[in-house]
Parts: sequence; structure tokens; C-alpha cells
Amino acid sequence: MKSIGGYVFPVLLIILGGAVLLLSLISGQNTWVKLGAFLTLLTGVISLLLQLGMITRKAGLAIGMLCLVASLFLAFRNYRSVAEVLEFRKEKSAYDSKIVQGLKDIRKAQEKYKEANGVYTGNLQVLQEFVKSGTYPMIRAIGQVPDTLTERAALELKLIVRDTIRVPVLDSTFRTSKAMEGRVYPFDPATFIQSPVSGKPFLLTAGMITSSGRNTPVVVCKDPTPLVVGDTLMFGSLEKATLAGNWTGD
Repeated sequence: MKSIGGYVFPVLLIILGGAVLLLSLISGQNTWVKLGAFLTLLTGVISLLLQLGMITRKAGLAIGMLCLVASLFLAFRNYRSVAEVLEFRKEKSAYDSKIVQGLKDIRKAQEKYKEANGVYTGNLQVLQEFVKSGTYPMIRAIGQVPDTLTERAALELKLIVRDTIRVPVLDSTFRTSKAMEGRVYPFDPATFIQSPVSGKPFLLTAGMITSSGRNTPVVVCKDPTPLVVGDTLMFGSLEKATLAGNWTGD
């Protein structure tokens, strides 16, 4: 029974290492997991050879020490691979939140520019000057609607009147208490056309499409330096009239 018991541990290592190696190959695990599984398998084989007397104890001890050192290294690498993934996710989350804030600012400015001019602009400097010193039309109601009437009825009775006024873009859109709530960073009219991460200008393009027989303005704005190639944060489209962003929570 004693001699049989000596084979249990090596056989278990061989089975465990072989199973993990097979699963890691099938599921596409990283190199460190595959090496760790192979090392477990190898340790089991060496232990079995040692039990069978096919290698000396001195050789087995030397190989065992090498396996131990390799195991410690692989354990460290596995830890770092997991830590690196978590660190990257944290970095990307912080990066995305800043870029999305910048894109939302550009989008708000474009909405007001269209209200004032009927089209979007593809020129960042023009958009910046518009935000700094431009105005857009706002309709306001003068008077009070009685509780017994609708606004339309009040208009017909001339109890209220509507008037179109021009309001400054900067103060009414970006400097109200509501506009400043929940921002990732303060709005700066001098730099909002640039990426808050890299400092490079956002990529902005405007145009016109024909939709339902009418000319419709369109615009698209993109992150100039995406953190991950092929995962560019943006809003808008040059193919359809939309200002939707491609991030979660528009």
C-alpha cells in the first residue's frame, strides 16, 4: 500500500496539469496559464519517474527546484496579468469619461449653432467663437396662463404673448447651475474643442443629406486619439440625421 500511495500524488498532478492544459488550449487562455498547466504536468511526470526509479533523487531534486522557481515566476506573472487588466479597465473608464464629457460639450454647442444658423459647422474655430460670443433665438411667453385655460387659448385671448429673444450661448448653455452639475471637469470655452486627454482637436465634420425630399444638416465628431484602436468614441453621423453618441448612456 505504501508503494502504491507514492504514485497517487504524481498521477494526480499529471491528470490535473493535463486537464488544465487541454482546457486552456480550447478556451484560448493566456500564455501564462498554459505554461502553468504544462509545468504542473511536467512536475507530475518527473515525480512519477522518480518513484519508478528512472531518475536519481539528486536529479529529481534539481529538477524540482527548477520547477519551484518557475512556478513562483508563473504565479507572479498570472497575478500581474490580472492586475494589468484591472488597471487598464480603470484607466479606460477614466479616459472615456473625460472624452465623453468633451463630446457632449461639442454636441451642445452644435445644437445651439443649428438653432441660430440652421446648419451645423464643421469648423472647430467657428464653433468656439460662437460659444464665446454668439447668441441663439429663444421663445419666451410673456404673461401668465390662467389655471382654467390652455396656453393656446390664452394666446388666442391675448392674455399672454410670445416673444423671440437672443440669448448668449455661453451663459445660457454652459454656465447655468444645471449645466455644471455632474460634470467630469469644468467647462472652458478656450479649450473645449480639444481632447481633454491629449489636447488634440476633436475631429469634426459637417454636411448635408437628402431626407424625405429635404436637405437635412448632419454632423459627426470623433475622439482624435482613441485609447484602443477601433474603439473610437464619437457622436453623430454623416449618413443620417442623428446626434446620438456611441457610448453607454447618451
